[in-house]
Amino acid sequence: MTFLRNILTIVLSAIFLVACNSGSTTSREVVGDTLTTHAKLLTIVDCGGYTLVDVQNPWKEGALLKRYALVHRDSVKPEGLTTEIEVVRVPINSALVYSSVHAGAFNELGRVDAVTGIVDAEYYKISQIVEGVRNGTVVDAGNSMAPTIEKIVELSPDVILTSPFQNAGHGAIEKLGITIIECADYMETTPLGRAEWIKFFGFLLCKEKEANAIYEDVVNSYSNLCAKVKEVENRPTVISEMLIDGVWFLPGGGSYMAQMYADAGAAYPWSEDSSTGSLQLDFATVYDKAYNADFWIIKSHEPNFTLANLESKYPLNKKFEAFSKGGVYVIKTVETSFFEDFPFHPEKLLKEYIQLFHPEIFDGEQVFKYLQQVK
Repeated sequence: MTFLRNILTIVLSAIFLVACNSGSTTSREVVGDTLTTHAKLLTIVDCGGYTLVDVQNPWKEGALLKRYALVHRDSVKPEGLTTEIEVVRVPINSALVYSSVHAGAFNELGRVDAVTGIVDAEYYKISQIVEGVRNGTVVDAGNSMAPTIEKIVELSPDVILTSPFQNAGHGAIEKLGITIIECADYMETTPLGRAEWIKFFGFLLCKEKEANAIYEDVVNSYSNLCAKVKEVENRPTVISEMLIDGVWFLPGGGSYMAQMYADAGAAYPWSEDSSTGSLQLDFATVYDKAYNADFWIIKSHEPNFTLANLESKYPLNKKFEAFSKGGVYVIKTVETSFFEDFPFHPEKLLKEYIQLFHPEIFDGEQVFKYLQQVK
């Protein structure tokens, strides 16, 4: 495995050596060192005078979604960069952020001040941002589905951070001439792959060392936790989310969340599926396959979530065995910083999952920040 990884690294470096050189009309040789390991959709390469970042298209294998050249504000723009490469001056000092997930990365890297605008303000928990919206230092640009364009124009941020979706653009913001940073981290297939996107934010904010240190700690902690359940024989079955408006969105078997269930020593009924995004199923399909699941984990933004509440949403929910046997757990996103923490710190949720599925590994200890049993 190590040999194959080394070969892959050499090949990627060679590919990006060509990519770096193709953007320059000088004869100077540019060495391209690949700086990512686990991420499948993100490649960061040191090209000497600038950093080349490729974001792959999650829905079209081998296709590029976006290519960026990150150039320091005090540096001269490299000559010969082709038009398909979008130049981003770093560090960015003003960003309109579409997700509290990415605002959380800014916060951890010590640059929450660079978040000068947001959408969907009700989902943010970071105190500086909440207070900024209140006093007007952080612009509330409204709903992400229909942001207030006038406010965005007035803010004039360096970049807009948003997530790509299949067969969909970004609407009116694409016409503003502001660089859009495509945050495809949510489509990564492993927790460590998604967590590695912290490096991208590190380069955008010129906090590379801090980002690398964070990621190294995450990898070590996550790997150590995985080792604890590697040999477990009993693997309880887990399902997640619930029926909403007739559709049950479940993680695809090839998604990072499905991988996390496996890493936590649990069985996932759709593990054989290869989808990296969400499955859209009806109630009958889910029930037929997973009526006897040991655990049912639901993310909810509701302040009060009870079994009675769950039954009221769809009466047949009570037929799941987890409902009657105390196996329903909720992640209350309204009360916790789950969305800000989890994507770049999967080890924190992994530990709680292991404590839930295999309490014996931690001598029965179950100290949860995110999970709460539904009664």
